[in-house]
Amino acid sequence: MSGRIRILFLSANPLPTGRILVDVEEREISERLQEGPFRDQFELFKHTAIQPIDLQKLLLKHQPHIVHFCGHGHKTEKIILGGVPGRARTVDIRGVAPLFSLYNHHVRLVVLNACYTNNLARSITKAVDYAVGTGKGIGDKAAVAFAGALYRALGFGKSVKEAFASAKAELRLTRMPRAEGHELFVRDGLNKRDSFPCLPEAGVMTSRTNFRCAWGMTVIESLSVTRSGKRICLRRQNYVGVQA
Repeated sequence: MSGRIRILFLSANPLPTGRILVDVEEREISERLQEGPFRDQFELFKHTAIQPIDLQKLLLKHQPHIVHFCGHGHKTEKIILGGVPGRARTVDIRGVAPLFSLYNHHVRLVVLNACYTNNLARSITKAVDYAVGTGKGIGDKAAVAFAGALYRALGFGKSVKEAFASAKAELRLTRMPRAEGHELFVRDGLNKRDSFPCLPEAGVMTSRTNFRCAWGMTVIESLSVTRSGKRICLRRQNYVGVQA
């Protein structure tokens, strides 16, 4: 298993639903991640035409830290996945929330980039640290722009909260139609100082080879850091994340 942050991109656009830009969104995420200095710290796994039966298999296979869903949501608080050929299947809170509670030892963030998913996202944070959903219908181009800005900020080493704020600011700057509605939910009791994915600052070299910030708990008794010719000694610091 690699030490990088694994992103599982899932999409569904079954025939009975309107066409949306699922391929464009995946490409946008991939390209925006590449813009940042931490691009090599991420792995992106793409799976399309997702059916309910695929979800656990893919969570077990990839053990992602971030799960991103691109597709349709329904006003009845369901996400729409694929079914038998030519048909669609829906998954509601009773299916989604318990699912992620089984994999919260590695899943830290779930992004439901689909309409009417805020209650689904809120329910997910009973077990997972962060979740993003929308409280209303969201425009297709706005959803793509939001995703790109979110992962670009992560690629630059920003925390989930900072990346979410950056994505919201991007939508306000571009003034796209139907761009309002994304919400970030945080698990009750999560340390307010949590900064997942907590990537080392660009240009910083550590003298300890097992420095692991985003993927496990590491207690550093003494760490020498070299940056711009200066040495800084960190006496003790805890980094709390998920097990890689």
